[in-house]
Amino acid sequence: MDFGLLWEMQLGNRPWAADAAQRIYWDAIEEAKLAERVGFSHVWVPEHHFLTGYSHSSAPEVWLAALAQHTTTIRIGHGVVLLPTPFNPPFHIAERVAMLDILSGGRVEFGTGRGATASELEGYGVDTSDSRGMWEEVLHEVPKMWADGPYPGHRGRYVDLPSRAVWPKPVQKPHPPMWMAASSPESFEYAGRNGIGILCFVIGHPDKLAPLIKIYRDAIASCTNPAGAINNQVACYVLAHVADDRAEARELGGAACGYYTEEIFQLFGTVQGKPGYEVYERICGDAAVELGALAEKYGNMIDPLIELGVICVGDPDDAVDIIEGFAAQDVDQIITTHAIGGLPHDKVMRSIELFGERVIPKFTASAT
Repeated sequence: MDFGLLWEMQLGNRPWAADAAQRIYWDAIEEAKLAERVGFSHVWVPEHHFLTGYSHSSAPEVWLAALAQHTTTIRIGHGVVLLPTPFNPPFHIAERVAMLDILSGGRVEFGTGRGATASELEGYGVDTSDSRGMWEEVLHEVPKMWADGPYPGHRGRYVDLPSRAVWPKPVQKPHPPMWMAASSPESFEYAGRNGIGILCFVIGHPDKLAPLIKIYRDAIASCTNPAGAINNQVACYVLAHVADDRAEARELGGAACGYYTEEIFQLFGTVQGKPGYEVYERICGDAAVELGALAEKYGNMIDPLIELGVICVGDPDDAVDIIEGFAAQDVDQIITTHAIGGLPHDKVMRSIELFGERVIPKFTASAT
């Protein structure tokens, strides 16, 4: 099983230090260099726009290209590129991902998505009812642009693309592994049906992943029209803050994870009920009810988030116990986020170091 890290380039609530909005990218490079040294296999960075404080990752390909020059083995993951055409022209996607694959020496993972906040979708003029269709249509065209010879062109429902010679070609053959972000049950079937890996950004206890992963595995097993080379992999996601002292971890990490979780509910809430996103109303509603009941039971927000499997907060032994729940599922990779809610860089570095040295070996050693 692999372990990955994801950065949102998250500053948290204002006020920020004067240089925080610039320093965050360089801090993240130092954190990723450490992650490579202590055993993480992947880094992932999303594409987000207009989400002040929550994510300043509007041009992830630039940061990933810089990171590629500071690392040698860790996989370089787009987690994810937004495929609806108002966000990114399809030719541009193929060109920049291939260029990144060259500059990283063939280490790119090509995660894809459609966008999940009203601010981003409306800001780029994406009709929510079209976002899924746009994503799927472009998903199938990009691998054709990476094949030998000129791209033959395409006339579809959402895009009309002329035949062109698309350069450069990626190092990996036939192309970088392809993934899809999932935050709704329907997404698992879509990913499997299209033959691509699933990035499970689902809030909930790891046990709840089992039926969703089965949907994905069944769908990919019967996939007859894959977007490209089949990538049968499942990655799950959990917020993490590990410290030498449990009380410190809970004080700092609990508050940061609380900020992150509140932002997720607020941002996803902006698309509830919109065409193409109707399921988000049920997802957010069910999670809020469950979280509220547990908050009343414990009298705080940290323990409910731990019980729900949303966060991994504590000392290394606590982290091992929590991660065991995810490792027990049919997953190929566990992705953690440590740079949460504006946590100080030194605390993030220590969390990554402890997780790599004290948690990851508990799972990788048993597999050898």
